[in-house]
Amino acid sequence: MHELGSTVTARTGLVGVIGHPVAHSLSPRIHNAAFKAQNVDLVYVAFDVAPERLVEAFLGIRALGVRGVNVTVPHKEAALDLLDDVDPLAARVGAVNTVVNAAGRLTGHNTDVTGFAQALRLVVPGGARGLRCVVAGAGGAARAVLAALVDDGAASIRVFNRTSARAERLSEAAGAWGATECTAVSEQGLPAAAAGADLLVNATSVGLAAKVKDLPVPVDILHSGLAVVDLVYGEGPTRLVREARERGARAVDGIEMLLMQAGQAYRLWTGNEPSMDAMRASIERKEG
Repeated sequence: MHELGSTVTARTGLVGVIGHPVAHSLSPRIHNAAFKAQNVDLVYVAFDVAPERLVEAFLGIRALGVRGVNVTVPHKEAALDLLDDVDPLAARVGAVNTVVNAAGRLTGHNTDVTGFAQALRLVVPGGARGLRCVVAGAGGAARAVLAALVDDGAASIRVFNRTSARAERLSEAAGAWGATECTAVSEQGLPAAAAGADLLVNATSVGLAAKVKDLPVPVDILHSGLAVVDLVYGEGPTRLVREARERGARAVDGIEMLLMQAGQAYRLWTGNEPSMDAMRASIERKEG
């Protein structure tokens, strides 16, 4: 573990992650390893903030001089209204995952978009151009995924969400971001959409430790022609990744996206290029 007592002084700056739940997060491990590798005088911690306390949390960031935070489920969209400035990409997506505090002025960014685009290349080396895609979820993470797919030239995106109205709103918004055809798909229409798809992305929180037995989509829609990206991660492959691989699909969990977006957040907070080797090794060693 990161030996905070031997490195923290009265001058040490604070960054962290705000989410609910957040105890599963690997971000403290990743960032503290990177800070240690470059002797950056920051420490990263996790803050479990319930939705009804989010406004108070952002007041605390300002009052305490927290240098910045990552924002994760379920706050990526709600946080937009609590900022002074929003980066153009985050404004277009309608979600933030990284906040920089400059002398009390909070600016929101979205590093999930390029983080996902980079992670996608693990299973689709050529990227999303021309792909027929199905995305499960309609929250902040899904918005970043759709932005990345549209920007990369995906042929079509079908958005599935338990609350169909949210899927319809997101697909309508994303349809204006580029030339990609974006539509919502119902649970009844999901099997047909998946049968003709090249890529399936889980951008929901289904699969976190508390829900490890659940799947975001029916298992029988998985097939060998799919590339599968699960944004959820854990100590091992998620159930969706395991089930997809058993059916011959290429599949990865959210670790790579986590690392890629973390590297960009590190640049925003420090102005330095991160040691990606240190970040990756912290997960492999289970320390940092």
